[in-house]
Amino acid sequence: VGCEHRINYTCLGDGVNLASRLEAMNKKFHTVVLVSGSTKEGAEEDFRFRHVATITVPGKAEVLPVFEPLYMRANLDCMMDDELEVSSIAINKLGRRLLPSDDSIAVTSPVVSDGSPSEVTRRSEVLHNWRSLPRLTIDTLAEFYEKGLGNFVSGDLEEATRWFENAHRTVPEDGPTQVLLQLCRAGRTPGTTWDGVIRFEQK
Repeated sequence: VGCEHRINYTCLGDGVNLASRLEAMNKKFHTVVLVSGSTKEGAEEDFRFRHVATITVPGKAEVLPVFEPLYMRANLDCMMDDELEVSSIAINKLGRRLLPSDDSIAVTSPVVSDGSPSEVTRRSEVLHNWRSLPRLTIDTLAEFYEKGLGNFVSGDLEEATRWFENAHRTVPEDGPTQVLLQLCRAGRTPGTTWDGVIRFEQK
């Protein structure tokens, strides 16, 4: 668009629209980056992802699995085989140590910015704080979360709640864990068919 001396470039197409909607979904899950399954498949050799949810985005009926990149895998090559084995054993033990469902865990809404520079900075600090944690802790969070998500999708909200509570204990600042815990505690809507899909009507 424009003339010989001044041209404006833009991107068009379904992929661009989807990217825009995924960007908006970060506000819902209090995440920084969300990607589609095709992006995850193309980058999973380099990044550790977790499945955040299966959703529908505003304006589309298509069911879409969305994923969050947690960290780059590059430094894993520097770990010794025995270190990786110990990490795997530790995660498996933690995953089996389910605690009883605890309604006393307070799930607070993550920080919501009013748009001022100080609030934007404070929200950014909350979102990024847990990413400086050891990878074993992040892997444990992802393990708990994805087990909870599996139960959420199958409709076992009580079991899902227990896993999400373990994820919340591991990293209390994690936005998706708080969102899914709230959905589990809200329960199913009477008279509806459960499929585990989270439907968003508005951006």
